[in-house]
Parts: sequence; structure tokens; C-alpha cells
Amino acid sequence: MANRVLLLCLVAGLSALPATAAVATQPAGTVSAESVTVSDARGEQKTVADLISGQPTILHFWATWCAPCREELPRLDAFASGLESGGLGGRLVVISVDTKPHQRITAFLDEVGATHLTDWQIAEGNAGSAFRLFGYPATLLMRPDGTLAERLSGPVDWDDPDIRNRFTTFLRGE
Repeated sequence: MANRVLLLCLVAGLSALPATAAVATQPAGTVSAESVTVSDARGEQKTVADLISGQPTILHFWATWCAPCREELPRLDAFASGLESGGLGGRLVVISVDTKPHQRITAFLDEVGATHLTDWQIAEGNAGSAFRLFGYPATLLMRPDGTLAERLSGPVDWDDPDIRNRFTTFLRGE
């Protein structure tokens, strides 16, 4: 009984944290980008390794059922728009882990006003296992060789100038 009370207190305490407090940077490591295949709205499939294609890349995993993801996506979309205008379009790869039909994911992105994000969805493989994800949203900074430079768990403040600058600098390879 005491263990249940302790667990309930822990869960209640964690759920009271603000969304931005959930972001945690975890150490880099090896991931398996080749073992996960994604598809776009047209049904074209690629491995995540193909999407990285020898360039610094930000991978962002999300889900329609994830409340922090819903809140974060419009700001992520604004960041993506800035990357496009700065010549870094396509270097932010946003991947839904949903099992819903792809058109539902496209509709969801339209609903939240995310017009600058390509709607990739997991087609084969387990992103959680391949990238060692422990919840969503999750953001990974991937080096050109496909190794992980940094992993962030939880929503990112995409409006924060320091984060935007750090991520843009990473994508430029500086």
C-alpha cells in the first residue's frame, strides 16, 4: 500500500510540472536510423537514414494523441518556415509515430496550422527502440554520419532565440 501511495505522489508531482520543464537533454549515442522506414502522404517510403543523407539533421518525433505535441507543432512549424527561408529546408524531419491512416495525420497538421512540415509517418520499425525514445515529443540532432549528437525529451521552446540559433548553427555544420 505504501508503494502505491508513493507512486501516486510521484505521478501527481510529475504531472504538475510545466511543459517546458519536461525537456531533458540526454547524452548522445548510437541509434539505428536504417531500421525505421517512414512514408509521406503520397506513400513514398524512405529509411530515416535516407532522410539524413549525409547532412546535419533534426529529427522530431510526435503523435496526434500527444497533448504537448499539439501545443508545440505550430511553433515548430514557424521554425521550419525560417529554415526554409534560410536555405535549410528539409533538414528538419518531423515524423509521426501514429498508427492512424496517413490522411488523418495530414488533416491533424492542417488543423493545427502546420503548413511547413512534411508529414512523414512511421511505416516500418519501432522508432522508440531504434532511437531510444522514452516519450513524445522527442527531438534528436543527428550528425551527417547518422550518429546522434543530442537527444531532447519533451517539448522544445521553438520560439526561444537561443534554441533557434543553436539548432540553426548545428544544421549549418558550424
